Amino acid sequence: MIDFQAHKGVSTENPENTMPAFKAAIEQGYNIIELDVSVTKDMKFVLLHDSTINRTARNNDGTEISERIEIGEITYAEALNFDFGIVVSEKFRGTSIPLFEDVLKLASENGIYLKIDNKYQRFSPEQKEAFFKLIKPYERTACLTCSDMDEIKRAADFFPRMCFHYDGAVTKEKLEHLSEIVPKDRLTVWMPYKNSATSWVNVPFADSETAGLIKKYAKLGIWILSKYSEFEDAVSLGADVIETNGQIKPENNNPNISPI
Repeated sequence: MIDFQAHKGVSTENPENTMPAFKAAIEQGYNIIELDVSVTKDMKFVLLHDSTINRTARNNDGTEISERIEIGEITYAEALNFDFGIVVSEKFRGTSIPLFEDVLKLASENGIYLKIDNKYQRFSPEQKEAFFKLIKPYERTACLTCSDMDEIKRAADFFPRMCFHYDGAVTKEKLEHLSEIVPKDRLTVWMPYKNSATSWVNVPFADSETAGLIKKYAKLGIWILSKYSEFEDAVSLGADVIETNGQIKPENNNPNISPI
């Protein structure tokens, strides 16, 4: 069976990286939620893709934020002064930037995984130490994504029971090294699917040869899909996990998809 991963939650229908998007993913039956963790000036871990809040937040009256605001330069309390829902729709007015700890609890209570984007690798040593301590009680829920071999080794030593995701360069040598760090049943290696959503990437796209090689050492993840025809291609490549913004649903609303 294929696992379905909601990119930033169900971000086609909800504000990305917010509680509405995450709750929608749970309600719609996704197994995994991909999300982006950032850190505020006062060391609070929040969900935000960009380094600034400008694209996804608005002033409380709905107007655009005039000045550039870096999340790392404001406190969590200051971040709560902005609306992270109204940019998508009036019905999401009042949506706040979520604390990562609250999302960890939500996922743990509902038995789903959180795939943490590799941006966390850019945290300072102090930030990363605090981040790892926060995750530790949720080692079976949180999954780190790493693009660096040394980083995945350090993380695997700290989290011996965690499932890991790798999205770095793929070679036979790197896969062999990964298999020495993380067992196959707890490792997913990702490749992008060539479409409009991945036109910006500068790494090789998924193909049958590389997919076959990956599956000898790990589960295969394919990102990011928006059409059922793309889903069918991912199935033919042997995908174990597919990522979508929400266009492809886990429920059996298409004859080519089996219910989870």
